[in-house]
Amino acid sequence: MKIHQKGFLLVTLSKSEGMWDYQMIEKVFEDYAESGDFKEKTLRIALDELSAAGLIKRIESKLETKNDKEKLLFKYQISDFGMSRMLDTGLVLP
Repeated sequence: MKIHQKGFLLVTLSKSEGMWDYQMIEKVFEDYAESGDFKEKTLRIALDELSAAGLIKRIESKLETKNDKEKLLFKYQISDFGMSRMLDTGLVLP
């Protein structure tokens, strides 16, 4: 059984110094065999929620233009509070 996707995002971030949102979305799509615009937007909302809760933080941003459409991208990093909560809930082991 796989962990819930927000937990997956947290665990994935905890294993790196930082990741771009599109990299995490690609990883979720690969590991959960999902795809599509709706699912991508759902994952971006999940990242916003984790950031608003203080579990992750935005460390960089950039504006990407593709097919005459602009998209704001964020690079995220796990916060100290996020790591502490992950330890408390058993998402990561000490």
